Amino acid sequence: MKILIVEDETIIRNGLVKHIDWQGLDIGEIQTAANAQEALSVCESYVPDIVVSDISMPGENGIVLCRKLRRLFPEIEIIFVTGYADKEYLKAAIDLHAVRYVEKPINRKDISEAIQEAVSRYRKTKEHKEARLNTLFIDSASFPIEVGGKNIFRVGILHLGYRKGLAEIKQKVKDGADDWLQKHGMSMLIEITAPEEISFLLGGEEILTKQSAKEAYIQLMEGILGEELHWFLAMGKQVTGTEQITDSWQTAQQVKKSLAYMGWNHVAFSEELQGHHKFEPDRSMADRFAEAVSGKKEESSAALLVGFAQELERKQVFLDGEVRYAYYSLNLVIRKAERAMRLADKAGVEDDADAAFFEGAETFAEMNQYLQSRLLALFEGGEAQKSNYVVRKVMDYIWENYEDSSLSIKTMADYVYLTPTYLSNVFKKSTGITIGQYLVDVRIENAKRLMREPKLKFYQVAAMVGYEDSNYFAKIFKKKTGMTPSDYKESLSVR
Repeated sequence: MKILIVEDETIIRNGLVKHIDWQGLDIGEIQTAANAQEALSVCESYVPDIVVSDISMPGENGIVLCRKLRRLFPEIEIIFVTGYADKEYLKAAIDLHAVRYVEKPINRKDISEAIQEAVSRYRKTKEHKEARLNTLFIDSASFPIEVGGKNIFRVGILHLGYRKGLAEIKQKVKDGADDWLQKHGMSMLIEITAPEEISFLLGGEEILTKQSAKEAYIQLMEGILGEELHWFLAMGKQVTGTEQITDSWQTAQQVKKSLAYMGWNHVAFSEELQGHHKFEPDRSMADRFAEAVSGKKEESSAALLVGFAQELERKQVFLDGEVRYAYYSLNLVIRKAERAMRLADKAGVEDDADAAFFEGAETFAEMNQYLQSRLLALFEGGEAQKSNYVVRKVMDYIWENYEDSSLSIKTMADYVYLTPTYLSNVFKKSTGITIGQYLVDVRIENAKRLMREPKLKFYQVAAMVGYEDSNYFAKIFKKKTGMTPSDYKESLSVR
């Protein structure tokens, strides 16, 4: 286990490191910091399991620090150390679910017992999770599943973007999947396993392959949950025999972490995971971003954010406390620039709101959009004004490139240094239609113009406005104009 000691008095800090039997307490790594700022800096590359923090320190006190650390690393255990037995501090310690409140002068026995209790808490949490797994997926006396003749299993975790109505959602999934399960000769055990999760165990006689099942799973989930709700389905590895169900559950837990880079409303299988998924901080990136923002280099700032997200996606990095803190640090750069330009108040409520957002975000796209919107407002002095500028720029780009059949929202997003999702939202909010609809309108308008040329065949016109499939172009044309290309061309000659 890993521990972080935050103490401004050098003698106490060094004494704790030297005179505690860390090995006997099952602590393998120790890091120290002299104040809150230094502690947050340490945590850019170090994720502690336990934090021992002084309360009264220069700058931010230990309460404020541990609130931030709790948001970034929800599972840490906290021990407070102070020379001031103040009821207000005691209440804060209780609110943060601190293990203990140790008064100065520190007694070696007291601090050792507090750390031992923190370690015990950590172990109990881990054991509870394992016991919960046994109850749900292995103890057939509690939750029986028909396994007669079935020896192939796969665990799935349906992670939802909301917490309300899980019992209702569970029933909808159970009822909605009945026909599908019968069709594929499978049985299902399903249960709510977390505030935002429904887990299920599939059992069948045939191999439940990724290739044959992925599209079916997507259609099934969209049919049950609709297209508006946020969901992510993580499928563990396929196993043979009930004794290996735990392995499938554990891999499903890993697959669930790929939500960060895949995004909502996707199905992911364990076979898709590659690499080690660890975040490798590039400290120079934050410096370059700060330099671009302070220098009011709009495109460079936006490009750095997009590049950062793309690199995380390319490496299939899982979203952990270190990644959250990296995004939070980039957000602080923008906040500092806002205050310098007097676009925001001093630190306070806004910083708490930012920390809460980054604590709750589940995808890189969400965090990128959050920062992109802040950049838009920063450089143009108002989000609405900047949004209009972006929309005009994209519209111009479409008119210049509509004949390109490979033109996509991603291409346009890269052009204006935004994420595709954020650009789509800005465009729809500003115009009332989607980018795709606008692109179709532009192509049809230009097709109508080209059809005035008698020598051009309609399949040639289709290619000239970006449609490789002339039959598809004909369908789109009729849908938009109420006439086939041939009828439209004929109507021109009548005039």
